[in-house]
Amino acid sequence: MGEPQHKVCRLCGRGRPASEFVNSKGKPSSACTACRRKKAKQHAQNYYRRMAPDKRHTLTHKRRAESYGVAHEEYSRKAILERWGYSCAYCGGLAKHLDHVHPLSKGGADVERNIVPACAHCNLSKGAKTLAEWAETFAPEPPPF
Repeated sequence: MGEPQHKVCRLCGRGRPASEFVNSKGKPSSACTACRRKKAKQHAQNYYRRMAPDKRHTLTHKRRAESYGVAHEEYSRKAILERWGYSCAYCGGLAKHLDHVHPLSKGGADVERNIVPACAHCNLSKGAKTLAEWAETFAPEPPPF
């Protein structure tokens, strides 16, 4: 006789087709595909959650810089914020974000000399614009910088 048509997942307890109990390497598994994916996602989230914030920030920005094909050098998010006294470089408000003055999407490097602290409002309104493009969006009132 052949392999059973359905198996029961050891994690969720549901009966599923036997084809869902084969991992990516073609080996049999006692957990269904959906449960294995969910468990892998939880593992990744916990891995990054336990990581020091500066290290997590470095990995994220390194990956972003690589996706844009621009240079990346390690820098400390905390050191930049402390150097500027947690003040927004554009309006002087409380800075909790870092902004690339020359955006990554426009060829700007992910290096400390291209990064300034910014408040959420300034950083989110600037987005991927250069300073000149961003200044054009302030019609009657002057820009905050």
